[in-house]
Amino acid sequence: MPIFDQKNKARVFWVGLSAVQFGEGEEKLPLSPLTRSGGLIAEIEKGFEQDLSFYKTNLVKCLPLKLNKIRYPLRHEMDKCFPNFKDELEHLKPRVVFLLGKQVANYVLPSEVKNGLKLSETFDYTAYEAGSIYYIPIHHPSYILVYKRKLMHKYIAGIQSCLSKESSETVQSETISY
Repeated sequence: MPIFDQKNKARVFWVGLSAVQFGEGEEKLPLSPLTRSGGLIAEIEKGFEQDLSFYKTNLVKCLPLKLNKIRYPLRHEMDKCFPNFKDELEHLKPRVVFLLGKQVANYVLPSEVKNGLKLSETFDYTAYEAGSIYYIPIHHPSYILVYKRKLMHKYIAGIQSCLSKESSETVQSETISY
């Protein structure tokens, strides 16, 4: 069952792969600002809260564990949870969906796009239009925080550029069909 975060519309989605472990009493919302990735997303959103509404979700809603250790979700787990994601899209009607990392992008985007998918090393991200939604595959925030920390300002600027275009409704894209 999707978690709609008490919203009935959201213009921008952030889509992660799966839930993370939380401590006792911690907020358990997807991409929570209490996590490092969620904190970076919150920083990116600053200045856009007046013009854009945001929603955070994961493809796999539950925490995938193996021997009490977090692991990447399996394909069948993504398949099982994907209808929930589609329900979120239908219910909240976003215009822009940021796909966090290659695994999410490779699962959500159709094969003709994902077969040649490369995430821009200059953070000049491409939007792919499907219906009324623009899907934008981006580096996962945790990748930036761990491996590209020195380029974080460029990462933030690249995504904020996409948000500025959406804020002014001039998203440039490649049209795709599912």
